[in-house]
Parts: sequence; C-alpha cells; structure tokens
Amino acid sequence: MEIRSPLIHLALLESLKANEISDEIDLFLPFIAVTLSEISGEEVKPNLLQDSFAQCFGIKPPISAIEVFMTRAKKRKLLFKENHAFFSNHEQVEKWKNGYYDKKEDIEVSQQVIREDLKFFAKSEFDKELENDDCDILITEFIEKNISSVASQNRFEKSHIKSKIKNTDYVIASFVSHIHKEKTSTLDHFSRIVKGMVLANYLFYADKVGNKKQYHSITVYLDTPIILGLLGYSGKQKRKSTCEFISLLKKVGIALKFFDKSLDEAERLLTAWRDDLKRKKYERFNSKTLELLQAQGYDAVRLDTEIKLLKSRIESEGISIVTGFKLNPAYQCDETALELAISANFKEHKNLTHDTICISRIHNLRENRLISDLNQEMSVFVTSNTGLVTHANNFFSNEIPRRYIPLVVSEQWMTTMFWLKSPDVFSSLPMDQLVASAYGLLYTDDRFWNAFIAKLQHLERDGKISEEEFTFVRWDSELLHLIHDVSVDVGEDFSDEDVFDIVESIKKRHIQDKDNEINEIKVSAEIEKKELQDSISKKSSQIDRTAARLNKISEFIGSFLAVILCSVVFVCVFLASYNSLPVEIIGAPVAQDMRNGFLFAMSAIVSFIISFAGFVRGWSLISIYEFVKNRATRSICKLLAGE
Repeated sequence: MEIRSPLIHLALLESLKANEISDEIDLFLPFIAVTLSEISGEEVKPNLLQDSFAQCFGIKPPISAIEVFMTRAKKRKLLFKENHAFFSNHEQVEKWKNGYYDKKEDIEVSQQVIREDLKFFAKSEFDKELENDDCDILITEFIEKNISSVASQNRFEKSHIKSKIKNTDYVIASFVSHIHKEKTSTLDHFSRIVKGMVLANYLFYADKVGNKKQYHSITVYLDTPIILGLLGYSGKQKRKSTCEFISLLKKVGIALKFFDKSLDEAERLLTAWRDDLKRKKYERFNSKTLELLQAQGYDAVRLDTEIKLLKSRIESEGISIVTGFKLNPAYQCDETALELAISANFKEHKNLTHDTICISRIHNLRENRLISDLNQEMSVFVTSNTGLVTHANNFFSNEIPRRYIPLVVSEQWMTTMFWLKSPDVFSSLPMDQLVASAYGLLYTDDRFWNAFIAKLQHLERDGKISEEEFTFVRWDSELLHLIHDVSVDVGEDFSDEDVFDIVESIKKRHIQDKDNEINEIKVSAEIEKKELQDSISKKSSQIDRTAARLNKISEFIGSFLAVILCSVVFVCVFLASYNSLPVEIIGAPVAQDMRNGFLFAMSAIVSFIISFAGFVRGWSLISIYEFVKNRATRSICKLLAGE
C-alpha cells in the first residue's frame, strides 16, 4: 500500500483489534511490532525507531512518545535489553503484528470504495473529474483540519486540485453530509478512517496520557459555542456530538465548569435573537441561524423563556457556573496584547472581551506551572474554534513550550486524549464530530458568502439589479447553498454573470414553487370536488334507501289502519243491514238485546252515511281503504322523517 494514502490510518486501526490490552498504550504495540520487524537485528534506539515508524506509516511521533512505547514494548517482551542496548524479540514481534500485512487487502478495498463514491459524487453534483490522488488529498485535508491532526510526514501537492476546485472544503463537506444522510456503507469505511486518524493523533501525545481511568484533577472550562451546541442551538447533529463529548469527559471524572462571563455572553446572544425576532430585524441574523430557529419553532416569547432557564439548563447537564472569579495579580497576563494576538482569527470589529478574559483566567489559574501530562492538576479552556486555539497558544508559546499541555485546546484534542479510555462506549464520537463540522461548514456564512454579498450590494448600488431583487435574493433560504455551488468553480471571485445567474435561479425556483403551489391547489380542488361529488352521491343513495324504508313502514302502518277502519265499517253495515230484516225471514236477529242500544244506533248511522256517500260520491269499502291507506301513509312518512 502507498504510504502517502490517507487510508494508511485504517491499517493502524485494523491492526489493533486482536490483542487483549490493559490500557490504550497496548493498542499501539502492533505499530511498534511492524516497525521493529523492519529494523530486525539492529540495536533499537528511539531516533531509529522514530525514523522507521515514519517510513512505515508516514507519521513521526516525538521522541518522548517513542520512549513511552519502547518502555511498554520491553514490558511486553517485544524488546529485550543486552549490554545496555535494546534489541527486538522476533518471536514476540511476530505475535504482536497480528497478521498486519494480511489486512492490507481489506484496507485497500475500503480505500477504493471511498474513492469511487467520492468521484461519482463530485461528477454528479459538481461536474468535477477527480483522480484517486485528488480523493486522498480532499479526505486527508478535511479530516486533519477538523480532527485537529498533528499532521503526517507526507504533504501533498495541492496546487493542481486547487486549480480545478476552488472550494474543496465544500465539496468534501457535501460528500460527508451525503453519506451520513443516506447511511451508505461508505459511512462505515469513512468512520474507520476518522477513528484511525484519532489513533494516529494519539501517537503524538502518548507521553502526556497516563494509565489512569479517572482524571478528577482536571478542570475543563467550556467555551460558549460548546454550551450552545449542547443545548441544541446549533442543530441536532451538533447537539448529538457535543452530548457524547460531554458524557466522555464526565465518564473519566473531569470537572466541567462555565465562566459567568461565558454565561453572560450566551444570554446576550439569546437576547439579541429574541429582540431581533420581535422587531423582525432578520438582516442581523446569520441566514442559516434564522432558518434553524424558525425550523425549531423559536420565537421571541419562547426565547425569553429560554433565557430565564439558561442557567438551570446548563447546571442540569452537570456543568458548574463559576461566579465571582478572583484574579491573582501575580499571574495576570497582558490582556491587551492577548486580545490583539487573537484578533487575527476574527472579523473586524468583533468583540473579543469574552475570549480574552476566559483565556486570561485560565492563565491565572495555572500560576505559571508547566503541565507535562494529564496526571497533574490543571485547568484548561476548551473551545470549538481551532483558529482561537492556534492564536492563543502562539501568544503564550514563550511561557509554555509546545511539549507541554497548552492553556487552550479544542474539542477534538480532548477527544484524542480521552476517547481511547472508552472507545466502545463512545464509538461514534470521532465521526459524529466530523459530521457536525461538515454540517457546520455547509450552514455557516464564510468568506465565499461575504464575497458574494459584497458583489450583490455593488450591483444593487449600480442599478444592475433592483432593490426588490436584492431583498428577494438576500433572504432566500437556498442562497448560501447556491453560493457554495458556484464557489467550487470561481472561489471568491464572483463575476457579474455569476450573480445574475444566481438571481435568475432563485427567481425561477420561486416561480416554479408558485406554479407547483397552484398545481397543487388545482389538484387539491379536483380531489375535493370529486370527494364532494362522491359524498353527495353516497348521501343521496343513503337518503333514497332511507326513504324507501320509511315508505314501506308507512305503507304497512297505513294499510293496517285502513284495514281496521274498513273492518269496523263493514261490521257496522252488516249489523245494521242484518238487524233491519224481519224476524220472520232471519229468525232470531243478531244481538236482539242491542236493537235499541248504542251499537245498533251507531251501526245504522254508519250504514246510512256509507250508503249516502256511495250514492252521491260513488264511495265503496275499497275506495275508503285506498283513501285511508294513502293519507295515513303520507302522514306517518312525514312524521318519521321529522318534517
């Protein structure tokens, strides 16, 4: 395998998995075993082992770290001492190599999978043709930048790739976010690289990390952006990685604190967000911050509540708020000079009071003590701003040489130091941090954004685009994404045509969105119309069925009443007719005792009425039956229908 490949770190990682280990130093003995096999038969000296390690793996740990590994190698019998000189034990060396070279094929497969996926992504998304070396450069550079790598021996010639891709960070960040969202197998291969890089970083600090499991003597003061990320103000992915990071530090016993100055800064930021939302001053926001707040449902009222609960929420995470800090004048640094030194990392007019005071307080707490390893009592300021780490520590470089632990470190530095204490529990932390960095790059205003906005304002002042177009484009949620896409080809040098193209693209998208909305409304209206028609048809059918049932019921009741009435009439006519006949003809009359009674009278009256109606109107029992049945049916039907 090529030493210059960034995926060499995979070989390092894969070679560590077979041995029973007592601590993280044992993890690295396979590296030493492979290196010792290259210098077999020679006296093993720290500088020789260091050079051989660089030749094998492209990484050159400091002599102090090499000496730590040699001490452990002797304890594990990879080295033996003879006449005050160290030599390798061939039998133990072969054992500890764990078939390292046999794993190269798997490493190479992983390497090629990532390369091919990155080449396909770059072609499909940005129309860029990448070679294998280009892929290695992009991956290595991005991981080193975001995992705080101490840098390998191998430096790549990047000018040729910079000539074809002017915004390399955006390309690789887009690729990382893509494989993370899609959850492809490439994510696992990439994660192995990242873990390998963390392991490689550790090689440079092996002399600083002891075999302790708990580090109660260390106090970490967290920077404001870390707390904001922990509380979810920087998105879900950042919250996930920060929660894992905080959990890791708690697990190893580190005390977590937050300066009152940092609490004030966090409250001021949330207050500014609240006030700007209340007054609708959206131009004061980072465009993606505004989009994130709106997506998560934050408004002025909710942010006001968040401000009031901020202190208690931080403390609920196990982080102490330090108030009333007392400076020791004897160890006070020059804060004016410090602020000037770190200002190079920030935009002009940036208020650096918070960062200056926090770093000054850490310097004060150290009391000029040089911390050579993590077993010592110390305080350290942890920030997510790697530029601040560099500029602040450069300022104190005369007081604190590089071989000692600095005042200011990054999240990734802390991860490197303590991740190997519980790599199984926090297995996803390194990759989560890299993914969070990728999303942060995609959703953060940077120099490309500033260059484009400056060009947009210039064209608006010259009247080449209208004020309406400027406002329309300036606050478009997709503007940053479009700027980054164009910057891949032009970098910060946006032409008038580039700006016009982006303006037209946004306008076309909005027109298309409106057309889609209209089409959706039309489709929705058609669906609603059809549903309404179906509903009406269904209701009509139900009404018809109900009416039919009511008619049947009414007709039955009407018929029943008509039958009863006609039966009564028939009986009355019969009785009246029968009893009116002479006794001589019919013998004993029916109900003779009732002849002069009520029943006979009623029968006679009914018979007379029926006879008269029949003579005048042509009525009969049949017509009476039909009349009563129809009238009763209609009345009962209306009654049942509720009319």
